Amino acid sequence: MILVTGANGKTGRAIIKSLLVKGERIRAFVHRTEQIEEMKALGEMEIVAGDMLDQLAVNEAVVGIRAVYHICSAMNPDEVQIGQVIIQAARLAEVEHFVFHSVLHPGIQEMPHHHKKLLVEELLVNSGIPYTIVQPGVLMQNILESWKLLSEKGIFQQKYFTTPETRIGMVDLEDLAEAAGIILTRPGHVWASYEISGPENLSLSDMKAAMEQHFGHEITVETPQDEMFAAQLTKRGLGDYKVNTIVKMFQHYNEHGSVGNSNVLMWILDRKPNDFSSFILRTLKSNI
Repeated sequence: MILVTGANGKTGRAIIKSLLVKGERIRAFVHRTEQIEEMKALGEMEIVAGDMLDQLAVNEAVVGIRAVYHICSAMNPDEVQIGQVIIQAARLAEVEHFVFHSVLHPGIQEMPHHHKKLLVEELLVNSGIPYTIVQPGVLMQNILESWKLLSEKGIFQQKYFTTPETRIGMVDLEDLAEAAGIILTRPGHVWASYEISGPENLSLSDMKAAMEQHFGHEITVETPQDEMFAAQLTKRGLGDYKVNTIVKMFQHYNEHGSVGNSNVLMWILDRKPNDFSSFILRTLKSNI
């Protein structure tokens, strides 16, 4: 059986779907009991709810587990402590394979959530548990937060790009989930750290061109200023740590970009990863 933590997020759900297709038995760990009913729609699996900082609850969730795919909730100030808890539980349960969902370029200290993931990587490497570290780039699916405005009014609201030089190596979540399924179910992937990126390092003009090609009309780009963006995040209920961390992330992306290389993902999938244009076309068809 495979335990997936952070199971109710979009990444956890995608990975669970990939594993269920392979016929794997899944135990999903979610934060709140009301999320259990939502998860049942994905398919047959065990679902447990609890606090990832509760060592006893996590120890119980890992009982009988062969492999773990650990995802911490985004921008979590307690990510390192949560990593300590789940790694300790996995060690006690003698888990055979621990896969940690990290981030591309975790060594960048200017982005607090990147640095916290690097610290968890260190804990895992030092634990002695057979591990794989997955370091995905920015998900193409992140732009879906602006999809309603994009599809209804032709406006793409974004914060990744403020200069023509900025480039982002995006990856399709479907490719990431397929790769995770392979890593968890086929031999040969332990003791490895994998950078997971798509086949393009995209500029804003690249993304805009792909959108205009498939939407069939001009796309207008809106980039809110940091103060307005932070206020929007606060209005959505995010706390100060998450707001400040997200703003710092986009400031770093704007100054340095976040480029990657798709060779590792291509090797794992044994095919070329999906490009941004195909993602836009697929999303448009699924919304028709």
